[in-house]
Amino acid sequence: MTTLTEFLSTADSDDAVALTQARSFSEQVLKPLEGRMLNERTVLGLIGMASGETFMQSLEAAPDSMIPARVKVWFKPSEAGIDIGSPTAVQLVDSMAKAGAITASNAGLLKGYAYDTVTPFERITLHNVLLTRGTCPTVAVTQSGGYVVITTTAETELHNPRLLALNPRTGALVRIESFRGVASAGTYDARVTSEWRNAELFADDAYGVVGAG
Repeated sequence: MTTLTEFLSTADSDDAVALTQARSFSEQVLKPLEGRMLNERTVLGLIGMASGETFMQSLEAAPDSMIPARVKVWFKPSEAGIDIGSPTAVQLVDSMAKAGAITASNAGLLKGYAYDTVTPFERITLHNVLLTRGTCPTVAVTQSGGYVVITTTAETELHNPRLLALNPRTGALVRIESFRGVASAGTYDARVTSEWRNAELFADDAYGVVGAG
């Protein structure tokens, strides 16, 4: 399955446009083995009784040199079926289509049974896009009594801004906590463990609404 990093590498450079593209992106992924087994009952359900019956009759009548007898048995309703995602099954369906026992459209339906269509990024946020691209804006914050408090000035998508600390040994920002469930304008806090209480601290500000509490 495509990762968000892979998708964004070819998406629009504008983050808002890339977000729209990512949410509408879909792809086909191979089902687990048990979900892609095809037998006579499945064939009839996918392409209808008439077309399915024609296909099955042609399958049974095909010479064993073309379709071995043991393969024909796999299609019986009492059998588990044939893995329609396997090269052997795809070749079988294609050969039946070439012989006129099934239309190209119905052949596509049978082969497509091996896959699920998924929309892996339909619930992502702008915050996710910016984090993945490594371009999320941050604002400096301070801790008091072991907590950082931020106030957001407007409603946003539900997200969890990171609380970051500057590692004095490496000079890198590291996530030490998150502000949970930020969406409505309001006040949110995050705990700072003792080892980071003297470090420079920052909070994600993907939507430009974060201020110190």
